Amino acid sequence: MKVSKDNLFVIFSLLLTITPSQAKDLLFDYTIVTVKNDIQGENITIHCYFSENDLGDHQLSYGSNFTWHFDVNFWHSTKFYCDFKTNHGSGNYGVYTSTLKVRCNVLCVWLIRVNGPCLQQTNYYDQLWCQKWKIPPQFGLNGPPY
Repeated sequence: MKVSKDNLFVIFSLLLTITPSQAKDLLFDYTIVTVKNDIQGENITIHCYFSENDLGDHQLSYGSNFTWHFDVNFWHSTKFYCDFKTNHGSGNYGVYTSTLKVRCNVLCVWLIRVNGPCLQQTNYYDQLWCQKWKIPPQFGLNGPPY
């Protein structure tokens, strides 16, 4: 495909008219992730992180949540994971990946339930996408004995 000088001039002129904020929006996707304890009468422990940042351990009582936001990198390879520990089971789950972004777009809400974590699919009329616990409940909050 051959690009003419006139076309390059128009593209360059348009790039000069956008603000730094608009340029940032073109290069990065702003995303919010919320993890909410939806297990009545129980406190849960979560530990969330990605390759460049550890968000630490958090104790969530029923109905409370932990929320963070970030800009997805230019290559759209940003991934966040959380370890969830409950009396009903536990496990490590990807809470944000480029694959999950299709389900939740800029707001990813995870409900931690008795049967496992559920993503509220904001791109699909808030339909829940649930996963089962990876580690059965008989091991309790400390996980399997290794």
